[in-house]
Amino acid sequence: MCKGVIPFAVIPLYVAGLFLLPASGNSFEELLSRSGHFSILPMKGVQIVSKTIKLRTVLSIFTVLFIIVVSFLAVVLPERNQPEVKSPTSYYNEPYRPQYHFTPEANWMNDPNGMVYYEGEYHLFYQYHPFGTKWGPMHWGHAVSKDLVHWEHLPVALEPDEHGFVFSGSAVVDWNNTTGFGTDPKHPPLVAVFTQAKDKQVQSLAYSTDKGRTWKKYEGNPVMPNPPNADWRDPKVFWHEETHQWVMILAAGEKAMIYTSSDLKEWIYASEFGKPNGAPEGIWECPDLFALPVDENPNNKKWVLTVSINNGAVAGGSGMQYFIGDFDGKAFTNNNPADTTLWADYGADFYAGITWSDDPNGKDSRLWLGWMSNWQYANDTPTSTWRSAFSLVRKMGLKTLPEGIRLIQTPVTQLEQLRHPIKSLSDQAVQSNDRAISDVHGDTLEIVAEFQVDPNTTADEFGIQVRKGERNRTIVGYNRHNASLFVDRSQSGTSDFNDGFARRHEAPLTVRNNKVKMHIFVDRSSVEVFGNDGEKVITDQIFPDPSDTGVELYASNGNVKLVSLQIYELNKIWKNNPFHGNLTNWQAVSGLWVDTRDGKQGRGEKESFAMTAKSEQDFTYEADIRPSVSAIGTGGLVFRSNGDGSKGYVASLDAVSDVVRLYNSSNNETISAYRTPIKPGKSYHMKVVAAGSDIKVYINDQLAINASDNTKKCSRIGRFRCILKIKQY
Repeated sequence: MCKGVIPFAVIPLYVAGLFLLPASGNSFEELLSRSGHFSILPMKGVQIVSKTIKLRTVLSIFTVLFIIVVSFLAVVLPERNQPEVKSPTSYYNEPYRPQYHFTPEANWMNDPNGMVYYEGEYHLFYQYHPFGTKWGPMHWGHAVSKDLVHWEHLPVALEPDEHGFVFSGSAVVDWNNTTGFGTDPKHPPLVAVFTQAKDKQVQSLAYSTDKGRTWKKYEGNPVMPNPPNADWRDPKVFWHEETHQWVMILAAGEKAMIYTSSDLKEWIYASEFGKPNGAPEGIWECPDLFALPVDENPNNKKWVLTVSINNGAVAGGSGMQYFIGDFDGKAFTNNNPADTTLWADYGADFYAGITWSDDPNGKDSRLWLGWMSNWQYANDTPTSTWRSAFSLVRKMGLKTLPEGIRLIQTPVTQLEQLRHPIKSLSDQAVQSNDRAISDVHGDTLEIVAEFQVDPNTTADEFGIQVRKGERNRTIVGYNRHNASLFVDRSQSGTSDFNDGFARRHEAPLTVRNNKVKMHIFVDRSSVEVFGNDGEKVITDQIFPDPSDTGVELYASNGNVKLVSLQIYELNKIWKNNPFHGNLTNWQAVSGLWVDTRDGKQGRGEKESFAMTAKSEQDFTYEADIRPSVSAIGTGGLVFRSNGDGSKGYVASLDAVSDVVRLYNSSNNETISAYRTPIKPGKSYHMKVVAAGSDIKVYINDQLAINASDNTKKCSRIGRFRCILKIKQY
């Protein structure tokens, strides 16, 4: 047996189950030899099923054996005249699952990509591994939003091909159809520019003419086939109006390289910018370059170059820095000394931040978000069916401070629609002893607090403790003596997955007008803090016990005056479970399970079962199953099983042995089998019709197996207990 994590998804419907099994290496003859009875029926061949059915699912099987991936797409039909009901299984409600931050429904996510505004929608693409919860073969996941708060998941936009994995990149609206990809002058094409990685890193294009719903890769890929060094990735492209050309900035080791183009296809090297500017350590990734008005003055603009560095960041590991300067269409000039390092975020969990292209307000501000993780522990955080989240969307601006022009970040105001006020205080003295806010508990909170800091303030430190329990707490505070805002997650909860996780992260913050303001967003596994209206930001993941929901004001070694405090509970943005069927009360018996737009997806290192029960006399169960291009394994339907899954029938589609098989799961004996070519990438419609002891299995509406078996009988006379189960090894 292949060992490893095996994820797959299933949509259950009617007295049946789905089954997945990695390849065993058994031949067709060996499978038949397990039983004294079998039949091979004539069949005209396998047809591709392309029906439009309102209930869909995806079954994917993945074994950690080099890069062997098997996936099954299944479309399952309910029995006629059976009402559809939503599954009561929780949706976006696992431990640590963010409630108002963006996360994929399942599997791994990292860098945001291709962020572009087009015809009323904000597009968010992202690095995505659809077959596991650790980094793997990169695709572009896809979601859209009209308000930057609520998101609609869409199918994977870009998949690996002969040029390699699809790494990070950007997308733009080609308003003037410079590429020639457009077909309708009223609706210019969207063009994605991205890195592909195989034996080297190259740059490629894809385009969409249907609002980003489908994408076609450019036949001339890669458009930049000759990397100057091994690390040459993450292109960010924008139109430079002053010089009437496209500009690309991409990361190349310890620098960013700038190119220009008239059509996005042919690129000319222009300049580069890198070390010794900024932080002395780390590889540069995911650069961006854009102009912003200073102090909201449209006549005074500066250019901002942002870049992620992997290792050497202010909070350890990966992070983001930025530069303020000038850009003439070819070269960027830093306005600060080379050894000046400006951090975009002082927490450990803000990386690969990229701005939206073609935002209608882009001339006055920019919008961005970042990957809320750190490469030191990104693959090991204690989430279950998914891994990683994005930060809140932030509005960016430039402000003149005593130390110079600096980046300001504030959460977008659209988040206010989620607010439900639960507490308000003003003019309160906070003493040395912790002061609990007894009537406030929550794991999805927005807290806006303002403290008076003047000669009457004696506290060394003050602030708010969130996600507080008997043993754990996360402290958001201000230290008067070193003038710093901080987040202390040293006792925040689970941290044993990384030795450096349980730390305190500080950001220098000056008292302004005798005030310190903290704008805090608490989600189930994160804290984002904006100090003094976004002068400094700290973003950190936390993994507290679900019961740790307390909130406390505190002061150390003295007192401080609380000028004002508003606390809001924030509503969940993920409300509608997309998983539908006419079977309810699903239970995850083993393994990890999650509901997705494509069905119910499970994962486990051994067996994984999600089960429900329904009593019926006879039944029909149907599914469209499509092995992936690299299919290694078996998928099918399971029915008439007992409660623990040890006794039942399996109708399987084996993509390794090219066989359709009906067998008894209690002893693995074959009842009947039929050999037929099963080609990866094609769909096969499997239907099981069970009537008494007679069982028929159809492939593409043609009879493949016609068997009779009396082994599995119902415990109730005249009816049988039908347990729908999904099994994997």
